[in-house]
Amino acid sequence: MKSFSIVGAGRLGTALGAALVRRGWRAAAIIDKDAKAARESRRIIGRGKAATDVRAAAGPDDLVIIAVPDDAVGRVAAGLARSGIPWEGRYVFHTSGLLPSRVLDPLKKSGAQTASVHPIQSFSRKDAPARLFNGITWGVEGDPAAVEAARAFVRDLRGHVLLLSEKDKPLYHAACSLASNALVALAGAASGLFRTAGIGEKAASGMLFPLIQRTLQNVKEFGLEKALTGPIARGDIATVRKHLDALQDDPGAREVYLALGKQALLLAGGSGLPASRVRAFKRLLEGR
Repeated sequence: MKSFSIVGAGRLGTALGAALVRRGWRAAAIIDKDAKAARESRRIIGRGKAATDVRAAAGPDDLVIIAVPDDAVGRVAAGLARSGIPWEGRYVFHTSGLLPSRVLDPLKKSGAQTASVHPIQSFSRKDAPARLFNGITWGVEGDPAAVEAARAFVRDLRGHVLLLSEKDKPLYHAACSLASNALVALAGAASGLFRTAGIGEKAASGMLFPLIQRTLQNVKEFGLEKALTGPIARGDIATVRKHLDALQDDPGAREVYLALGKQALLLAGGSGLPASRVRAFKRLLEGR
């Protein structure tokens, strides 16, 4: 039976461990320097041993998954390499979307096959359901043998593999962050404007969620250009000018509006907005 140990009892590590168990893998150890966090994750996963010592990952057939914040991956890798655990022929993955597999070189020098495997998904809680892994894409980069092992790993989780080069990982991860984290920040900015207009947070959320949900569904069904609606898509310069006037007292939101307006203009231009309108919008959005 396939087995794994996870170093890092956070949201992703815990959700991933629980999903693997539900796909027939055996949990050996859930390791975290915070004993309480390790025990909590072990309870959610339902299998394995909670531990604070990385030597709990000593099982000779275990895949080791390092699911810790980016700035801790190198330290964890170095600690595992110094632990006295034999690494020859074993696989070690880390889940950072930004860092290359090269950060695991201390383990590679000890004989491990290493890769980075990053799920393009958002995990807001430790007990996220296993179905969140269904159909998602994983950015994978690393040693050829480890990449092949990662393909099987992702297949078990019912996902898809996107092969990455080390040099492309920062752009790849920036794109993921824009699509997920920036979307939340954008919703926060919109909610702030509602508050200024006297609309409460609960009411704002009730209005924004269906709009965001439908917009994302339109992107999925029709593509980016056809999903774009609103004044820029319509060529309605007067409306955009009034928006910018209304945002004068909120320079942060105005800056966001201008930046995203320029991106929207690129899409609108590609979907047939007349060149004269594109030029007029460009002058307005650039403050000329």
